[in-house]
Amino acid sequence: MTRRKGVTSREGVTVREKADAAGSGRPRRPWIGLVLLGVPVLVALLGPWLAGDAPSARDALPSQPPGAGHPLGTDVLGRDVLWLVLHGGGSVLGSALGALLVGLAAGVPLGLLAAGPRRGLDETVMRGLDLLLAFPGLLVLMTLAAAGHRDWYWLVTVAGVLQIPAVARLVRGAALAPGTRTVVEALRMQGRGWAYIHLRHLARELAAPLATDAGGRFTVVLYLLASANFLGLGLPVSSPDWAVLIERNSDTLFTQPAAVLVPAGLLTALCVGGNLLVDRVLARRRSGR
Repeated sequence: MTRRKGVTSREGVTVREKADAAGSGRPRRPWIGLVLLGVPVLVALLGPWLAGDAPSARDALPSQPPGAGHPLGTDVLGRDVLWLVLHGGGSVLGSALGALLVGLAAGVPLGLLAAGPRRGLDETVMRGLDLLLAFPGLLVLMTLAAAGHRDWYWLVTVAGVLQIPAVARLVRGAALAPGTRTVVEALRMQGRGWAYIHLRHLARELAAPLATDAGGRFTVVLYLLASANFLGLGLPVSSPDWAVLIERNSDTLFTQPAAVLVPAGLLTALCVGGNLLVDRVLARRRSGR
């Protein structure tokens, strides 16, 4: 009876990969996340081009179920729901991505600054961010709207600023991890400059946790902005934005469900698909090491 040392056969490698995937909770069907994310993204990007001119609402009755001339029915204002859905994704994607970029653009440098060798600077930065962290996001947006700042760029900017403390804490924690800290100290002893340490070594180390956080944070930002639009704090009530459509037609959920369920399904697919895709990419990166 011979004993094999290690796993050398292709069958053994396949078994090991399956076991690792099952143990780590890795998604076995990556196309699911791709489809869930791709459908709303394609609708947002190609929708206005595919929709063409708006159907005439002169003879259309409000809150009509799907029928001839209106595949998804009409909304409470008698507008074609399909046309509105095809035009409503751009504001959703643009606002959420804009707020996410604001949070990352400010949170990453502040986190790296707090992780520096100066203890006093670390305390100053983190305690200041703790004050910002104490404010409820939706309450801040409501206060902003009550002060007369209802334009979408105000809401996007403030929603992004509210993400800064969490992003900075993540970056600071990753940069102060024992393994990362040891390498940073070694690079400093070798005479490496700030740009080399932060733009090459730390950027590579922070890529994975930032990507994971960005997937979940995109959902947080999307929920925050959608809630603001749902409450009428952001875009005007005539906007085709998916969150506005849900708010405007919520009373007709049982008589004209397509006007609510279709935009709600697209928002849900956008959030779930983005997180599944990020998890899959990071899982493949770990398996490649």
